[in-house]
Amino acid sequence: MRKIKIYLALTLFAIPALSQQIVDIEENSPYSYNGLEYGYYISNESSKEVKGDEYNRFELNIYVTNKSGCLKLLPFVSKGNSASSSTDEMQIAEFNCLNATGKRLTAKKGTVSAKTWYTNVKIPDEQVKEKYRFVNAEAGYAIRNGQTITTKIIVIVPKGERPKMNCRIIYFPELQ
Repeated sequence: MRKIKIYLALTLFAIPALSQQIVDIEENSPYSYNGLEYGYYISNESSKEVKGDEYNRFELNIYVTNKSGCLKLLPFVSKGNSASSSTDEMQIAEFNCLNATGKRLTAKKGTVSAKTWYTNVKIPDEQVKEKYRFVNAEAGYAIRNGQTITTKIIVIVPKGERPKMNCRIIYFPELQ
């Protein structure tokens, strides 16, 4: 019985620690976490009539900026014994507009992704023993110091309202 209580207590504390963080974000007030700033700003707004109802249309620029003072390198995520297929981008944050309608093919959410990072790697030369050569290889994904990664989305919200946004920060377990 004691083992069950200990297991239950550990489970209750471990699940929130491993979950992803979701934070509410205000317009022009970025949220800072682990050297990165997550935010959005409105670049254009207008009124729109959709099927007889009035709505406000907003063009939002969602962004992540590296303010850590150093390069943020995000390694490839391995999946078991199989080699993971690399893509050109890795999602680092997901922004959700809580009051967006999604009408007229507009967005309710948007993502920000980091680009691949290439670096020189020293490998043994196959032809000459005890000699090495350098090759340009993908090392993962990265955000350089001071770099801002931006994505533009268009949302429609009810008349008289402004977008209500939250951000889901994607964690990288290998780095924590």
